[in-house]
Amino acid sequence: MPKFWLVGPYLATARAFRWIIAAILLVVWGAGLAAAAIEYKSTYLTEATIWAVRAAPALSVTDPDDPNIALIQTAAAQQAEVLKQLLQTRSFLVDVVGRTSLKTSFLEAVDQDGFIDDIRKRFRVETLGTSLIRVSFAGRDPTTPLELVNEALVVRAERIDQARQLSSAALGLLYQRQLDFAEQEALAAQKALDDFNQSHREPLSEPDQHVRGQLRLDVDFALVRLSDLRGRQERAALAPALLEVSGVEFQIVDQPRASTKPSGGERTATTIAFVALAAGVGLAALLVLAGTLLDVHGARARTAAPDRRRVDMVAASSSPGK
Repeated sequence: MPKFWLVGPYLATARAFRWIIAAILLVVWGAGLAAAAIEYKSTYLTEATIWAVRAAPALSVTDPDDPNIALIQTAAAQQAEVLKQLLQTRSFLVDVVGRTSLKTSFLEAVDQDGFIDDIRKRFRVETLGTSLIRVSFAGRDPTTPLELVNEALVVRAERIDQARQLSSAALGLLYQRQLDFAEQEALAAQKALDDFNQSHREPLSEPDQHVRGQLRLDVDFALVRLSDLRGRQERAALAPALLEVSGVEFQIVDQPRASTKPSGGERTATTIAFVALAAGVGLAALLVLAGTLLDVHGARARTAAPDRRRVDMVAASSSPGK
């Protein structure tokens, strides 16, 4: 019984406002479900599946002696993270949009930043394992997602190639500086050996033989270092071109295709429907709560008025003048 007395006023209010509650639910739920249906039927999804592998160390543009090189991520996670970061930049998306049929719409848009943000939200990059990546875009028509996915992959390849070229140039300059220094060391070691040979005639004493052996070792070490630096310089210059031609790091397994039927809007449509259902229930609960509280206060006010009149009548009848 105590629980009924707690719930009873709310049930009574709900019965009193049942038609208003029904109208609220009909409007909110109907609008939400209609929006979810429109979202589902007007969404077209295009996907591309990419096979990602890590390049061989011999083709790496980085310095193999750099201790800061991190190899914790898998090849797919590394490539997916690169594409995700590129999609966060405005210049990348502007370049992508500028190569599609959306270029005119973008240039004529009043809010270009909002236009780019909407494009960014519709891109999705996910890893399917240690070597597979899926890139998708959900658009409002069948052709736009195909254009955007294709151009995003093309621009990504161009940006990666530009970064490799710049890194190769910087690394080549570093190797050239080291190469110049190594050549000076090799010349100095050879000159020291030649000077020793000119100043010491055969036969050499045991200490002189030890000194000459040390000088020859210095020359050999300088020549080996010089040869190693030349090899690194050549690999740094050739690695970007070899990676671009081979394409071993980023291979498109499933090419993006234009979607002929609506797809990809299930998640957004479900979210819209759930929010509409929750909003309808929340508004109905708020109406019942407000109606119940106002009715309780009204009932207290109605019961308090007769009590005050009764007290006034008793006080008047007991006065000495009466």
